[in-house]
Amino acid sequence: MLRTDHAIVPTTAVSRTAIGLCMLASFVAGCHSKKPQTGSTRETSSQADIRNEDTTSQTETASNETEVAPKASRPPSSFANEETSETDLFALQDEAAIALENDDHDKAYQLARQVMRLAPNDPSSIFLMARVFGRRNRFPEAIQMLDKLALSTPDARLPVLGQTAQWMVQFGKWKDAEQRFQTLLQEAPGATLVHRELAELFIRQGRTSEATEHLQTLCQQGDIEELELRHLLAGGRPFHGDTSLDELAPIGVRGKTIYAVSRGEWELARTELEALETRPSDTRPILGRIHVHLNDKESLSAWSEEADRVETSNPEWSFPKAANFADQGNHVAAVRLLCEAVLFDQTDSDAYRLLSQSLLAVDRPNESKEAAKRFELISETQRMGREMSLNEDRDDAKLVSLIENLDQLQRPWESLHWCGVRLAYANTNNSLSQNELDRLASQIKERSTRLNNEGWIPDRQFVTCWIDRDSLQQTDAPIDTLPKK
Repeated sequence: MLRTDHAIVPTTAVSRTAIGLCMLASFVAGCHSKKPQTGSTRETSSQADIRNEDTTSQTETASNETEVAPKASRPPSSFANEETSETDLFALQDEAAIALENDDHDKAYQLARQVMRLAPNDPSSIFLMARVFGRRNRFPEAIQMLDKLALSTPDARLPVLGQTAQWMVQFGKWKDAEQRFQTLLQEAPGATLVHRELAELFIRQGRTSEATEHLQTLCQQGDIEELELRHLLAGGRPFHGDTSLDELAPIGVRGKTIYAVSRGEWELARTELEALETRPSDTRPILGRIHVHLNDKESLSAWSEEADRVETSNPEWSFPKAANFADQGNHVAAVRLLCEAVLFDQTDSDAYRLLSQSLLAVDRPNESKEAAKRFELISETQRMGREMSLNEDRDDAKLVSLIENLDQLQRPWESLHWCGVRLAYANTNNSLSQNELDRLASQIKERSTRLNNEGWIPDRQFVTCWIDRDSLQQTDAPIDTLPKK
């Protein structure tokens, strides 16, 4: 039996190779990862380890091999001794696993030591002891044990990468953890658990666009939690209520700045950034956005001059640059940059608000009206997301409104999974009749089938409110000097 945290899976493994493959299936396929909790907020707890426990032992291999040999080749007593040893090993592994589940780390440690004495070279024994070390926060020792195991047992390499990457996150070796997760994705691109781990790591670091990419993958794979759906509403950022979760504690200057902004602490974010002797380059576009939000035009102008010297083509800089152009009356340049901004982040309500104003200034009233509508729809989805982060109660009518808004914003995968959230809460709260529940379940199934069969490619023209950036007149002159239509 291959025992994991959430299930016991029968195995017919008779070799270390099979052990490695079973652990790989457990981790890379995400079969026994943190389960999606559609319909309820994820608990406030640290990341769960990948806990591969009771696997086939080296002794079992020997036993199976002797069954095909002549019985006379070994004394009958040797079989009895081997069976007893094997039984003791499995029993100790089971008992150690139970102790770990009950957070009795001292007992688990003593049992794991006995297991190692019985089978010191058995991969399952090594994995168990490494897990015990991990639970006791002895991460360097745990990582070293599994890295050695990966060298001696090549088939265990991928599950070792996954487990050690999780420990590295807890140990603060974030770059190394990311590298190991990325290696896993290269060999198993569809590994749900790895996408989940990377999304969470990037959210903590404030790397919003990269987090969004992995969250969208989870969405399309059909394995996404309500908390992660809220992150998508916020463009890969946590909402105010979610910033208190231990597993989402910010990492680095950028991560802390994004978290302050998520809590509405704009002045604090600016003060801390400006106080730095050396400001990380990836925080500069955030500082520009802070100046826009605080309506500090003088600081924004100075920021823009610095941005021009950097000459970056990173679309994250587009919104504050556009705001500065709009302040100078150059709305054509502003519109071009704002189109880049919304293509980069479709949840950027501020960019749509400013886009509406600049489009009106260049006599594009229909497109301006559409951009204003997008601003309102996105602002409403984010308001509801913020409320859900602060309150566990779910109102069916508000969920319906959220789903309708996402449909209007042409974000069908998110809309589909919020339908699933609605169904889960309705089942729990009895807010819908049985006929309504059946109808909703049928609609979810039909939508899922259609999306999976037809696929979905975002319409770039829709995102930019049907503005062709290349057709706009390029000028640095104020808008009032442009020729009248």
